[in-house]
Amino acid sequence: MKISATAPATATRLRVGHVLFVGLSSCVIPISNTNGGNTTGGLPDASALADAQTSFNDAATNVADGEAGMPAPGPPLSDGETAPTADCVEAGTCPAGTWVNVTPASMPAAVLAPVANSYGPGTVVVDPARPTDLYIGAAAGLWKSTDYGTTWTQIYTGLPTPPMGVTIAVAGTTPATIWAADRDGSIYRSTDGGSTFVHTGMPLPASLYSVQVDPTDPTHLLSGLHEVDGVYESKDSGDTWSLVGGAGFPTGAISWFPYFINTGNATTTSQTWIAVPQNGGSTVLTSDGGGHWSAPAGLSAVQHPVGSTQIYQTGSTLFVAYGSGVVRSTDLGATWSVVEHGTAEDIVWGTPKNVYAMWGYACSPCMDSPKFMVAPQPGDTWSAVNVPAGIPVGPLDVAVTYDGVHYIAVGVFWGYGIWRYIEP
Repeated sequence: MKISATAPATATRLRVGHVLFVGLSSCVIPISNTNGGNTTGGLPDASALADAQTSFNDAATNVADGEAGMPAPGPPLSDGETAPTADCVEAGTCPAGTWVNVTPASMPAAVLAPVANSYGPGTVVVDPARPTDLYIGAAAGLWKSTDYGTTWTQIYTGLPTPPMGVTIAVAGTTPATIWAADRDGSIYRSTDGGSTFVHTGMPLPASLYSVQVDPTDPTHLLSGLHEVDGVYESKDSGDTWSLVGGAGFPTGAISWFPYFINTGNATTTSQTWIAVPQNGGSTVLTSDGGGHWSAPAGLSAVQHPVGSTQIYQTGSTLFVAYGSGVVRSTDLGATWSVVEHGTAEDIVWGTPKNVYAMWGYACSPCMDSPKFMVAPQPGDTWSAVNVPAGIPVGPLDVAVTYDGVHYIAVGVFWGYGIWRYIEP
């Protein structure tokens, strides 16, 4: 097996739940809530998104070549704010409402930013059956926390270098089942909580760019491929995969991120998906397992950037960050409306109390304002939130867990480490 020593110059990411948020172009696109200009129903049309994506790709290429292609980093939202020291992590006294760096001293610098165009730790995920347990897949193997993301220990060293993306997944079996993607198009599976892994099934045409587990069936997986068109499905825990296209699936896109939409029914959840592309096509939904696809009103032009995107679901409400704000659906993705406008966002997560959005993209080493925004549920009114100066760009990935008192977000901030946020 041949494994590349460095990550590609550009990359992509995202994820889903009951409220949907989807990240779009990394360039801020003017938008209005009325038709006109380069908008359609308050959202950017395909030509505007294509122009913005082209501009971003050119900038990312310049950075990869050592040029100043990205915006200068924005200042912290509060003057001189610094993150709490690591002492509060060990003492369990970290304050709520601020990000705290919990990157373990034992995590080598090579995992955070080994060389130019390498992006730091990969995906962070929560075990759905054990909220204490979180996992991070990184270049040096698998790391685990058993205390809600406070401290981390490397539990496995034999995994290959993963592609960037949502490239690990966890099912709440006992013990936990864990999947980890490899850059060569193969996938590894552990059925003992990460103690051992086996190489599964056939290699795919390219590396998996996301691994999503059916919330009602731990053997049912979805994935998109890095820089390749198409959505893939496995019904046997990753041993075999098949391409699903179906009527209405758009052409011309790459790096698809498909997600299950939880309908509240196991049968329909297994068949109901949303898929978000890069560089073309449109966001589409299916309710028959990929047999037929349609572009929902308000999302026909939505694409994710070369970077990170995360979708969040709560009940029948879905939120998506689209590059210049956030859109929301209250009917499981059938229709959409703008709820935040004017702030570049690409990753969204939430709790019963709040919805959060942040801005980050696949570039190393890049710095830009993370644009941390929060809205009380149901997500109507948004405001900026202070961030420490140690976070110059938003996260690749965020996982949310609950310790019985507080909701806790744990994010992987590219080469700037692992940070933890306790909801006030």
